[in-house]
Amino acid sequence: MRIFNVKTIIVGGSATGMGVAARLKRNDPNATIVVYQEKSYVSLGACGLPYFVAGNFSDPNNLIARSITAFEENGIIIVPNTQVFKIDFENKLVYFDNKTDSYDNLVIATGATPYIPPLVGVELKNVYTLTTLEDGIELKKAMQNPNIKNVAVIGAGFIGLEMSETLSELNKNVHLFELEERISPNAFDPEFSQFIKENLEKNKINVHLSTKVTEIKGTDQVQAVVLADNSLIEVDAVVLALGFRPNTEILRNTKLALAENGAIIIDETGHTNIDHVYSGGDAATSSNYITGELIYSPLATVASKIARVIADNIANKPAKFVGSIRSAVVRVFDLGYARTGLGEFEAKKQGYQIRTVLIKDKDQTNYVNGQTDLYLKIIMDIKSRQILGAQMSGAVKAMQRINTLAALIWSKVPVDEALEQIDLIYAPPFARTTDILHIALAKLNK
Repeated sequence: MRIFNVKTIIVGGSATGMGVAARLKRNDPNATIVVYQEKSYVSLGACGLPYFVAGNFSDPNNLIARSITAFEENGIIIVPNTQVFKIDFENKLVYFDNKTDSYDNLVIATGATPYIPPLVGVELKNVYTLTTLEDGIELKKAMQNPNIKNVAVIGAGFIGLEMSETLSELNKNVHLFELEERISPNAFDPEFSQFIKENLEKNKINVHLSTKVTEIKGTDQVQAVVLADNSLIEVDAVVLALGFRPNTEILRNTKLALAENGAIIIDETGHTNIDHVYSGGDAATSSNYITGELIYSPLATVASKIARVIADNIANKPAKFVGSIRSAVVRVFDLGYARTGLGEFEAKKQGYQIRTVLIKDKDQTNYVNGQTDLYLKIIMDIKSRQILGAQMSGAVKAMQRINTLAALIWSKVPVDEALEQIDLIYAPPFARTTDILHIALAKLNK
């Protein structure tokens, strides 16, 4: 359906914001779309930042999926280097600089900001985060300094893991600190946290679990980190990788409904509680496809999907975002670690009666070079016999198997004799005739 005389303002030029802009313009070439963006660029592929710092490629512009000029050639108005500091929902106005602009529809796509802990010394030179293009350029340049030899990474989530690998490849001595008792507890079950820890230590990463950094010590620049037990570890730089918070500070004390962590609460259409106001991506909540509960899942895959839903609804083409199962994968040196659906603890917390299997097998035949160990865990609901979650570790080339399990979770098929015989690809360099998935399904089916 064509849109007449309707103006959409988008606050934020990240994946969600520019995804909405591009699809909305395709839905109606005559739509008026204005994007206010805090940075001088849009469409940053932030997931590639650790690989840029590591030197996998040299041109930072490779991280820009689409230039401002390319969007403008399609009739999308982009106002860069401009920060919206207030929104008047009643009068449909956004405030920036000393100006205002009015909208018919508003999309808040302000993304997330890294969590900066209230540590003494956090303002010292050589303390870094890795969220923006500027962060990546600054950190890459700093790590070329031969005087920076010892680096503390605080936080063992996906970015902390990727940065530990990156810094090790840059010949830095890395100390990885995690407050929890295991690696990435929100993503992986204990078995896989342990697999990751062993891999890190094998690659000479100093892993400190159940360890709280209480201070960053130095005069002008970082000299050490102080721990809760008052011990001190000398380092020359610190990378903060403690997760993200929704970038919604300007929306507090407004009528816009926010979750406890500050994420904008949206429904399955991307609508907020205010008419003609939408949000999505890292600034907003989403839903769990399995349980239906409201969650915060700052993943690029979620951001891109909700963008299409928002654009279609603005264009009067009804669409719904059905949720996510938080499928994710991370590479740590030569191995990959993947997860999808619910973890064991999460499934029990939701009240499911579960059965689990943990299988160790090989990823391909032994007579073709490159055979490696592969671990797979599957969590099944006993009542429905549906798969609730799965986790995997092994060679990077084997990680695509998790997508098969994600599809089985998504389709909610029961584990039975037919599923046990699922027809998977086979060739000696890729798999064995009886794949690890077959073995796991057979054990669940007993």
